[in-house]
Formats: sequence, structure tokens, C-alpha cells
Amino acid sequence: MDPFLKSLSARRTIVDAELEAERNRAAPDGERLVALRRMRQQLGVQIAYIRREGRQIAEVMVVRKPRRLTGLTLKPVR
Repeated sequence: MDPFLKSLSARRTIVDAELEAERNRAAPDGERLVALRRMRQQLGVQIAYIRREGRQIAEVMVVRKPRRLTGLTLKPVR
């Protein structure tokens, strides 16, 4: 098995475990659940693409989106 495909499969397994742990919490965080589902879906799409097209045919380009500005606090509007 291709090492990159193997690493993607391992990452998806880890995300699945995190998703299950978050679901079983007393008060699951909805935003985290959505983020984990989205990550699992993206990994699944990449795995399917590599299996379908083959690693030698097309190199997979990994694109990282810039993070949102989460540390900002806004003053309340009066």
C-alpha cells in the first residue's frame, strides 16, 4: 500500500475515534462534531480519489485553508 494512502487511512481512523468520543460525551460540542465530520469526509474523498486514479497518475495537492481569526473579541453594539 502506498505510504501516503496508508497515512490518510490512519488519520481517518483517528478522526473516527475522536468523533465517536465526542458523540459519547455528556454535552457534545456541535461545532466540533461538524468539524470532525467535515475532516472525515475530506479524508474519504482524498482516499477514494487516490484509489480511483492511482498515485502515479496524479499527485495529490494538499491545500491548507487559512485559519479564521478566532482570537478576536468584539465589543457589544449599543
